[in-house]
Amino acid sequence: MPKVVDHQARRRELAEAVWRVISTDGVHHASVRAVAAESGWSTGSLRHYFPTQDSLLAFAMELLADKARARLQAIDDQDTRTVLRRVAEALLPVTSEHRVEVEVWLALLARAQVDPGLQRAERDNRDALLAVLSGMLWRATAQGELSRDRNPDLEAVRLLAVIDGMTLACVFSPERIGSDDAVRVIDRHLDDLLGPASTLPA
Repeated sequence: MPKVVDHQARRRELAEAVWRVISTDGVHHASVRAVAAESGWSTGSLRHYFPTQDSLLAFAMELLADKARARLQAIDDQDTRTVLRRVAEALLPVTSEHRVEVEVWLALLARAQVDPGLQRAERDNRDALLAVLSGMLWRATAQGELSRDRNPDLEAVRLLAVIDGMTLACVFSPERIGSDDAVRVIDRHLDDLLGPASTLPA
């Protein structure tokens, strides 16, 4: 019988090779030839899946987004504060694996300035994330967790801006700001947004 090829798995394998090239050498070196060498594939075989560098980078970005979405979907539906904190932890570079993903994502964002396909992918993913955060905060308003004088849509933008800012700080100033610091900042922001976290009596 002919061998059954899992094409999606092969595409993921190539996307992961893109991440390694970008992480080591930068996005400008993530050519089809360089990724073929990193993955151990021939250039011709790689072009069967991704005929251009743009298509290869777009898939690599989408797979990064898929990994982040999977972490978000695995969060249990608890009180709003706990869920929002875990959303932040899923996006921040709190582990070495997350850090590599964030560094590659930032490199792809730089490339997106001249790549309309990456621009659309980044915009679509950001819009989807903002929709999730807004939905959580509208529900929090209905449940009395968020004050009605707050605009849930605006607060979603503000929360994502804080997460983005701490992500950049962790990546570019790791000697000053670590992942624990970033999470503490998120906690302070959630204190302002939803009130201090309740604690059990000693």
